[in-house]
Amino acid sequence: MGEAEATPSVVVSHVDIVYRVFAGRRPGSRGPRSWLSRDEENRSVRTVHAVKDVSFVARHGESIGIIGRNGSGKSTLLRAVAGLMPPTNGHVWSDGTPSLLGVNAVLVKQLSGARNIYIGAQALGLSREEVDDVYADIVEFSGIGDAIDLPMSAYSSGMAARLRFAISTAAVPPVLVVDEALATGDADFRARSRERIEGLRERAGTVFLVSHSAASIRSMCDRAIWLDSGELVADGPVDLVLEAYQSSSKRPPRSHPPAEPDVPGVERWSGDTRYHTSALTSRRGLQDQTDTVVLASGADLALALACVPGGASVAAPVLLTHPTRLMRTTRAEIERLGPQQVVLAGGPGIIGAEVAEAVDALGVVVHRLGGDDSVATSRVMLTDLTEVTTLDVVYLAPVGESGAVLTAAISSEPGTSRVLLVGEDGLTAETEAALEQLSVRVIRVLADDDTLDGAALERLRSLAREGVQRVLTPTAAAAAAAVSQDSHGRGVDVVYVASADDTAVGDAVTGAGVAEMAGAPFLLVERDDVPQVTHEELERLAPSHIVLLGGPATITPAVRARLADYLVSDADDAGPAPAL
Repeated sequence: MGEAEATPSVVVSHVDIVYRVFAGRRPGSRGPRSWLSRDEENRSVRTVHAVKDVSFVARHGESIGIIGRNGSGKSTLLRAVAGLMPPTNGHVWSDGTPSLLGVNAVLVKQLSGARNIYIGAQALGLSREEVDDVYADIVEFSGIGDAIDLPMSAYSSGMAARLRFAISTAAVPPVLVVDEALATGDADFRARSRERIEGLRERAGTVFLVSHSAASIRSMCDRAIWLDSGELVADGPVDLVLEAYQSSSKRPPRSHPPAEPDVPGVERWSGDTRYHTSALTSRRGLQDQTDTVVLASGADLALALACVPGGASVAAPVLLTHPTRLMRTTRAEIERLGPQQVVLAGGPGIIGAEVAEAVDALGVVVHRLGGDDSVATSRVMLTDLTEVTTLDVVYLAPVGESGAVLTAAISSEPGTSRVLLVGEDGLTAETEAALEQLSVRVIRVLADDDTLDGAALERLRSLAREGVQRVLTPTAAAAAAAVSQDSHGRGVDVVYVASADDTAVGDAVTGAGVAEMAGAPFLLVERDDVPQVTHEELERLAPSHIVLLGGPATITPAVRARLADYLVSDADDAGPAPAL
């Protein structure tokens, strides 16, 4: 998503935070005298540069995880975002008053828990009447019972932490800063805390979360910022940043990601999250309005990919949405496309009612197709999106193997092929019934014997005129190259390129459909390499322009630079580069 489209909620610009730590000086040690007092002369002073030239922009609707080892500056940075610690250098701007939620919030220990509820909640901006309304909920959630009337100095550390957490979550701020709050209490309280944070995250404008739990960051955030020794190492989609962080034993820190060199002819379309990249790809790749938009959950990429062939058959782009809220960038793209209808891929368990209500508020007809799981929804999307009765090929792919689903989606011819997902139960009666409704020439299975065994294949043979083919060897990159070779000659204007990595398939969802609708080849590379099959196809295609889908964490600058070698200049080829 471009900077001009976004509404920033927090801007951190070249922030440095430096503070001094006093330590006792060993007896007899000597040191230079200074302006320090006599007592301070007996202590040594150490300067700690906790945050070093960090810059980023947070936008409304984002959930951002801050990750890094102990001492990396995570909490210090968020205290600056919350307005509790002024930067030594640089600036922090916030649209609204941020609220720091954490177990270390300071209340008055000499006062009762009941009195502290009013002090803490009113400090968060609630009126006394509003505190009256939430008082019982705070007490019940904290679980401290009658001890609420005792001074907090009499509480155990766990009781005090639970009460602080309950008070901190009483209000919904425009910017919520969560610092290790999920580590509070026993397992039951942590589970309830997670649910409470999730509810706040859905209602707050922007959420920052510091946690050592990768699972918490992954489940609650769509973007991650990695700090090391106070320096920003990476900022991007949560899956990619977490993968890099977890696989790195020691990565040399840098103050900020270096600017990527421009590569003429190789354009990169990327946003801060998969939702931003999806909307940006649609906006730049589709110039005309469309009658239908398919809205798929960015948390269920297998289902989103399975929707691509059906969507392309009716010239409907597949846009990604957060499962519980319509992202601003997605809303803006729907408004630009001006569809008559938006199809939600999945029931309320996949795409929440809040998303349907937000789309309906745009004055667009909303159709929901599918059930509350990916497999059931793919069965409905098989026929209901386009009402087909005859198909050339149906691809069966395991819902948990994104590479196989990506291969199926790329291999499908939109007018005559579809993707059907299979779950851990394998071939169910419902899947067989869905296939029986169709006249299918051949069924191609991209699943091993553990998912669909010989008996299942035998049952499938009766459902296709020319039987069943098990296809396990081709990679997604090979499938893309094969489709391109069958469909495109030498000297194309533009080639779309996405990453084949499992953690980056979200960039391929909208891109594959846009490429199909634009009549352009769609190829895949690895994060840091160009596979041989893609290399050979690019040499044959000799494009004049290449579009990369995804940021540098998805496809490295080195790969982008290498792709320029496949471009054919005006002097070598007849056509100019397309206007994108």
